[in-house]
Amino acid sequence: IMSEYKTIVLQQGLEDVAVDDYQFRKIKSLLRQELKLTKKMQDDYDKIQLADLMEDTFPKDAGLNKLIEVCQRIKELEGLAKRLKTERAKVKGKSPLRKRKQEAGSDTPTSTTSNTVASDEGETSTAQGSAVALPYSAHQGLIALLKRKSINKEKTGVKRTKRSEGPDHPPCPKEATTSCQPPVLQVSSSASSNTPSAKNQKTQIQTQSIARGAILQKDAMTVMVLNAIDPFVYELPEQGGKKMFHATVATVNEYFHVKVFNINLKEKFTKRNIIVISNYIKFKGILVINEASIVCDAGPDQKIEVSNRLIKRANETPKIGHIKNGVAGTLFYGLFTLHKVMPDNFHYIIYDTGKMEVVVYGRLTSINCEPGNKLRLVCFELTSREDTWQLKSVRHSYMQVCALGNTILPTDHMF
Repeated sequence: IMSEYKTIVLQQGLEDVAVDDYQFRKIKSLLRQELKLTKKMQDDYDKIQLADLMEDTFPKDAGLNKLIEVCQRIKELEGLAKRLKTERAKVKGKSPLRKRKQEAGSDTPTSTTSNTVASDEGETSTAQGSAVALPYSAHQGLIALLKRKSINKEKTGVKRTKRSEGPDHPPCPKEATTSCQPPVLQVSSSASSNTPSAKNQKTQIQTQSIARGAILQKDAMTVMVLNAIDPFVYELPEQGGKKMFHATVATVNEYFHVKVFNINLKEKFTKRNIIVISNYIKFKGILVINEASIVCDAGPDQKIEVSNRLIKRANETPKIGHIKNGVAGTLFYGLFTLHKVMPDNFHYIIYDTGKMEVVVYGRLTSINCEPGNKLRLVCFELTSREDTWQLKSVRHSYMQVCALGNTILPTDHMF
């Protein structure tokens, strides 16, 4: 069990994509006294070293409870704290479903129900199984459980109905009211916003890009736009021809990659522009802005200064060695040198001090490039296949070929 706790602390805790460099420094600062961290240890310790120290300091659970406590105190890591609690419950053998079974009665046959765990978005699966004879206490417990689920479904239905009639948006900043974007779809005068089709559209906007673990952020956040690419079609015309663009923004202390699904906001995402965003989604450390989000120009008293050091960090390309040490599923961004193009146009080899395979699918297979080109990879997912790490294109990936330079290509034996 101890090793399981350590795995959770390191691989599902400290190495989670939500824990960027700044959040990691926060964690070390909050643990400074209990772990007796010197200034040098705070500066030098990486995530593996900190996990080892937590294991030594908190031998009972490798510091998992302490990490959950710390994450709960950091607003941006509250979602991670919930995920860690779920993993802790699995190890303890006290998942939400098992607790309910215990309430229903210890004689309830475990083979008749399917495993159910609440997701980070509060969604739960329903238990299913064949009919069995249950003791009276267990029968009453299950009836109570089904009633609770029925009430929850009714409440959820009411919430969804209200949301489809028009989301409850926080007001725009006082000074920027005139420049706010409309938070809902614009409907022609001949169409009523109360029609079923309009409601469905609004509901789809609210749920666009929401996945397990995503968190809706209603509070306003002031950011500076660092860069943004031009809108592109991420779905082929026969699939709907939907458009989006990627951007990078920063607060005073940290930066974020952003997916923007409302291309009418492109003018807002101009380099060095200060904007205020709210009602956006945060997922795996990436911000998602859709038609239901609010994006406003910042008022005179909302201007922020972003350090050149942070801007440099946001624009840096990660080294391939660092990428290979990452967690599968992490999304990476950067400008890489192309070493080799495979004949199938699906596989590429990029390099710096090492090399790595890039795999593209669909619309990205028609891009022409040649060795020596610089490839800008945006939103590529780290995956592993047959013990080989790859950067793989996903639905929202973008790839751009930059001009051919006087690059000296390495030979394979150099790696």
